[in-house]
Amino acid sequence: MKKNYFSEILQWIKQFLQSSLNRRLTALLLLLLIASADILLTPKKRYVFSFYSQKSNSLMVETRFFDPGKTREAQLQHFVEEYLLGPTSVDNLPLFPQDASLDTLMIRKDHAYINLSEAAALPVPGTVPFEKRARLFAVMIRRNFQSVKEISLFIAGNELYHTNTEQKIKKSVDK
Repeated sequence: MKKNYFSEILQWIKQFLQSSLNRRLTALLLLLLIASADILLTPKKRYVFSFYSQKSNSLMVETRFFDPGKTREAQLQHFVEEYLLGPTSVDNLPLFPQDASLDTLMIRKDHAYINLSEAAALPVPGTVPFEKRARLFAVMIRRNFQSVKEISLFIAGNELYHTNTEQKIKKSVDK
């Protein structure tokens, strides 16, 4: 007579899972396997974000993981859109108002041109001036995208910040 190994294995599993400790450990192991498979099978890249604290105006760092885009422009676009969403902690100040959005983004050679909507010019709560927030924004882009050397930040088509501080930005009143 042939032994039925399948029924023996099922009987052993039933007996093993009768203990509540074994059930909990099995569930924990299953969750660990699912999380590990998610990390290994879906490519995600680590990005670092900095925001100013409401209480002390010191820098607070956040790390976020999201899918890398196929091109540098797609990656940078996703990064800027994530930055515009603001911090995950309510104790940190956003760099731009909540209604701000990305209008256009372009990378040429090592220069990134970022054009934000008019809402980005509105004041944000807190005491951090726009120049300081724009500088932090540019520093974080350069830290996460080493191939980008220069950044020009536009709001509604007007250049308001450029990483090369020696170069004076001409405004319409300078004519």
